[in-house]
Amino acid sequence: MVFAAGLVAANVLFQLVRLPVRPRRVLAYQRRESLLDFQEALCLGTVEEAVGREFRVFARVAAGAVLAGDAELGRRKRRSADRALAGRMLDLVVCSAADAHPLCVVLMNPAQPSRQRRRELGFLREACADAGLPLLELELKDGYELMAIRRDLLDAIESAEVRISTEPDPVAADEEALLAELAAAMQEPNGRAPLRGR
Repeated sequence: MVFAAGLVAANVLFQLVRLPVRPRRVLAYQRRESLLDFQEALCLGTVEEAVGREFRVFARVAAGAVLAGDAELGRRKRRSADRALAGRMLDLVVCSAADAHPLCVVLMNPAQPSRQRRRELGFLREACADAGLPLLELELKDGYELMAIRRDLLDAIESAEVRISTEPDPVAADEEALLAELAAAMQEPNGRAPLRGR
């Protein structure tokens, strides 16, 4: 009898071991199929082609990464302004390719936006206007006139009234001398920089 119970227990354990083992999931998340739907991806590609290589276009950027409460506000009001940005997304942000400085925001609008989307668009329009960040709205569709979008985007970028850098800032001469000394010190066997003038 004990022997039979042992066989049954061994069989149950063997069956449990044979079950496919899935990795234990701590949280219940799954990856989405795509970041952008077809029309949004088409709009992104059109904007990227329109602005060219001097600019970078980022999709689905958190509004709080681009906008912040005005430093002149008191701490409480600044926090309130930052909280109002929480969870809000800017559809596309056009930045300088050299230094990733935000120059323009593009909002992608469906042909018939919901009431919630209209409220969201209204808030984002006001926030960008208040920050002096140009905003362009494009209706999602199956095709775009590239030259018209290029003209509108470049006009918006130009109205940003910021220096648009095509190359990263050059290293100052004194910084270059310091870097040369550090490089020389790293090559010396005793770790000391060679003395100048000797």
